[in-house]
Amino acid sequence: MKQKLIVVIALLVIGLLWVQPTLAVPVNWTDWTSATTGAPGSATGTIGAITVNYTGDVTFAQTGSGTNYWTEYSPEPYTGNATVDNAPTAAEMVALSLSGITNTLTFSQQVTNPIMAIVSQGQPNLSVSYDFDASFTVLGEGRGYWGDGSYFTSPGDILTGNELHGVIQFNGTFSSISWTSSPNEYWHGVTVGLTTQAVPEPATMLLLGSGLAGIAVWRKRLGRREG
Repeated sequence: MKQKLIVVIALLVIGLLWVQPTLAVPVNWTDWTSATTGAPGSATGTIGAITVNYTGDVTFAQTGSGTNYWTEYSPEPYTGNATVDNAPTAAEMVALSLSGITNTLTFSQQVTNPIMAIVSQGQPNLSVSYDFDASFTVLGEGRGYWGDGSYFTSPGDILTGNELHGVIQFNGTFSSISWTSSPNEYWHGVTVGLTTQAVPEPATMLLLGSGLAGIAVWRKRLGRREG
């Protein structure tokens, strides 16, 4: 009888996992608080209790004011995927334009699977490549502030965009991420964020509670028959 009970519980868990949809989760984006322009320049921000430091090319930076290049046209390039629920915070980013400079994001503690949002990487007739030191997955792209571009990836963790507005996710645990950009371009902007802990939807909790209650009733009836 114990084996039968284990089978029933296993089937219940599998059923709950089957009906639970894959949901995008909120992202805590960097709150950029200070920056120094230059090549090299620097910027500092926070993601909750985590400090984010950026060094490299800083053509300009937004620390909460200015044009909202992320969602003034549409949030679709950043939220039109199964992972990211919310677009980057308005007027929060670091913009770069120069080739051959090492750009580095450093976190005050290790982070897992960080997400980078990108605005206007390249132009329709000018390809701009980011050569990262870490593997990544392109989560989504679309029509953003400067139009709807395209992209392709190359071996060696290279992302090339022609007016790319989109979001990528790095795979693994990191204390820093570095990349170089090539060639020179007018400007393109980035920010970084971390997903929050997803919680079960109320409907899932209701299904789980009903299932456990059903198991309790089944065991009670089984005990009566055995008695």
